Amino acid sequence: MTASGLTTSGRTGAPGWTRGPRVALALLALPSLLLAIDISVLNVALPRMAADLHPSPTELLWMNDIYGFMVGGTMITMGTVGDRIGRRKLIILCAMVFAVASAFAAFATEPWMIIATRAVMGVAGAAIMPASMALIGRIYPDPKASVAAMGAYMTCFLTGMAVGPLVGGVLVEHWGWGSVFLMGVPVMLLTVVAAPRVLPEFRASDPGRLDVRSAVLCLASILLVVYALKSSVNSGFSWLVVAAACVGVVLGVVFVRRQKRLAHPLVDLGLLARPGVARTMWVLLLTAVVMGGTSLFVTFYLQSVQGLTPLVSAMWLLPQMAAMIVASNLGPWLGRRVAQSRLVAVCMGMMTVGFALFALVPDGPAGLAVLTCATVLTTGGIGAALPFLMNDVIAHAPPDRAGSAASFTQTANEIGIAMGLVVLGSVGTVTYRDRLGQAGGSWVDGFAKATGDPTLLDHVRHAFTSGFHAAGATCVGIMLVVLVLTVRLRRRSPAE
Repeated sequence: MTASGLTTSGRTGAPGWTRGPRVALALLALPSLLLAIDISVLNVALPRMAADLHPSPTELLWMNDIYGFMVGGTMITMGTVGDRIGRRKLIILCAMVFAVASAFAAFATEPWMIIATRAVMGVAGAAIMPASMALIGRIYPDPKASVAAMGAYMTCFLTGMAVGPLVGGVLVEHWGWGSVFLMGVPVMLLTVVAAPRVLPEFRASDPGRLDVRSAVLCLASILLVVYALKSSVNSGFSWLVVAAACVGVVLGVVFVRRQKRLAHPLVDLGLLARPGVARTMWVLLLTAVVMGGTSLFVTFYLQSVQGLTPLVSAMWLLPQMAAMIVASNLGPWLGRRVAQSRLVAVCMGMMTVGFALFALVPDGPAGLAVLTCATVLTTGGIGAALPFLMNDVIAHAPPDRAGSAASFTQTANEIGIAMGLVVLGSVGTVTYRDRLGQAGGSWVDGFAKATGDPTLLDHVRHAFTSGFHAAGATCVGIMLVVLVLTVRLRRRSPAE
């Protein structure tokens, strides 16, 4: 299928789409850069916002988390909406909504205003990403070119995650916390103006009616499960957390059964039955579990065990971000010379070695070198493999369901990260308590109580590192499962 072919079979092309695929890719990547910055920038602005708006502890938690909740909860629904109404149209509409919500957030005077606008921004962001990823596959129909384009797209997203705290620090320091929201306005307005002439349109030829009940079930199910997972990390297990998880799972089962009965389901679950797609989704989910879970330990290890300042800790994290950015471009380049299945297997092997180093990292100064090697191997491995894995799911979906397929990959990532924080956090906490010989308490409390007591602090550091080792060993076990799944993925020819 060529670029000009986008005007047939349910694809409505723009008369002005003459700028070429590279310009289109650049326009798709620009909002992803902003969305990534927006995910990480609020942590920098939050203290100033709290000082000005005086939120309660609950409001402060929702100000920080609501964006991620809405992204995870609405991704699948918005991916399907893009398939139905047109991906370019959805990007334009949601870019406009994102710009307006950002402007309102910049001048908020009450905590609830930040919560509401961030929720709207989360829904808009959840729509833009799967629609953009689905369009990449249509703009670059050649499989190898599509993987390379996906790598470039992911590079922009990862760059935004890396520079977000730095950009946020500069903006907050010179222009106040409202500036972190205002920076999104011109980017999204540029998208609104340029998209009709730069991007092709693509939508399903016979989408059917949007099932609102399914959309509500999907949103409620994912929100409740993600809320339960994140709350268990922040405040431990309680009857409310368990109830939220149970209700979320029940609603999820009802949602799945409803999709099987509908002539035009909100989500085409048949996609997961396609050869290799289910295994690829498991690989994406499990790698998100290990990457998300260990990120918690890395931060505490640098600041609490090694005693580094937040700024110096951030500098020690730069090699892993650089490795991920380089790998996301190097992987597609190598994919033109090496079989995809072999390259992905090697990447998963690199990650396994990296997590094995997490299980061996020492307390002393040498631990910084070991940790850096481990993070470079893990982030480099996933950075090189991710474009192949995501493109594999999208490319094997029916053309009119590519947006829904892209949303699957992003939702798996969101849920995997939340699961990783719970599972690996629990493993580390149990080992930490066992090492200290106590029945309760977390390492956060332990480090706080040990301030000013060198002997106790040394015990807490050793106990935490033991928990880190246990989490790393658990990751090795999970990665062995991922390696088996990767090896069993059937090699497909470019024609397929």
